[in-house]
Amino acid sequence: MSRITYVSQYFVSADQPGGVRHWQHTRALARAGHDVTVVTSYVQHKERTVPERYRGRRMVRETEDGLDVWRTYSTPGYGRDLRSRIANYGTFALWSAVAGARAPRPDVVVASSPSLPSAAAAAAMAAARGARFVLEVRDLWPDSAIAMGLVRDRHTIRVARTLESYCYRRADRIVALTEGIRDGMVELGVSPAKITLITNGVDLEIGAPDGRPADVPVPGDAFVAMYVGAHGTYSSLETVLGAAELLRDLPGARVVLVGNGDRKPSLVEEARRRGLDNVVFADPVPKRDVPAWLARADACLLPYQDNELFAGALPNKAFDYLGAGRPIVAAAPAGELTRMVERAGCGVAVPPEDPAALAGAIRALASDPGGARRMGAAGRAYALEHYDRAALAERFVAVVESVA
Repeated sequence: MSRITYVSQYFVSADQPGGVRHWQHTRALARAGHDVTVVTSYVQHKERTVPERYRGRRMVRETEDGLDVWRTYSTPGYGRDLRSRIANYGTFALWSAVAGARAPRPDVVVASSPSLPSAAAAAAMAAARGARFVLEVRDLWPDSAIAMGLVRDRHTIRVARTLESYCYRRADRIVALTEGIRDGMVELGVSPAKITLITNGVDLEIGAPDGRPADVPVPGDAFVAMYVGAHGTYSSLETVLGAAELLRDLPGARVVLVGNGDRKPSLVEEARRRGLDNVVFADPVPKRDVPAWLARADACLLPYQDNELFAGALPNKAFDYLGAGRPIVAAAPAGELTRMVERAGCGVAVPPEDPAALAGAIRALASDPGGARRMGAAGRAYALEHYDRAALAERFVAVVESVA
């Protein structure tokens, strides 16, 4: 048995909105007999709020699902501007380092990036406490931030590059979320032998597509095209609104957008301005409830911006859609996501930021419900064969144990 400290600013359980990758992997480590400490923030970053029980406290130690969880402060004002993001990342890096110093001495430190400052702090913690270090990279930061125009300041980029290089050098093993992330690290000089690809996957224990559908506020006979996820910088939900406008002549169709994020207020206002009565906005739901919402969907949307960055995207929500057995409409640059859709036969890929193409794909699925169901069934079968989260979690455990 080894002592493992797992550092992630964004640690979400099935009872909260968001991805549960860290929750699943840490629980798998605990089930394998390891003593697992989690260091995370108590700030609900998607809502930028602090739960009442944590207010006025800088650090709280709890036991959850057999895990020793240290929840720390980070500034809740995470937004689109660089200053608030740096404050959010920096304060968590500081308090995670304090928590890591107080927690039991680990044999292995695992850190998940983003955020990059907290990953660097975890790497330093591992060095200071004589532990091995495993780095999980879920986003090529700062490359992604630069590509999206979120970071332009040369000094900030130079600091980020230094932190990135330090994390890669210190890591005994690296886990990459996608092929694009793996290849990006290799281009930066990281040895391929150091990297293991472990994608997101289908969470079979959380829900199944044959459960009772959620009470979605749409007509009972409506054809529902649904998006479940962050209403933020990466997803091009403006394209979805454009498609909804082109679907006005399809009275039985509804577009349902479930989630929250910094772009949501402007999206709601834009839909109101256009008079899009066929668009429904819903609050974020706990991960455990996502399958029930998707059970009411007839098609699921993955809209991205027209940016080469997203050719390497393979998001968690794609696996939610596959697990629910619903066809996917991927409006994304040609890459990992579109290749998966084609290989699995689970939907349709259209060009990004093209409302007409997106509307056409939704219209085609609405006109062929039998074909849509067959695509959904093919996607679920493909996911169960290739992307079972339990099997992927076992691979993650093996990576950690290889350095313990």
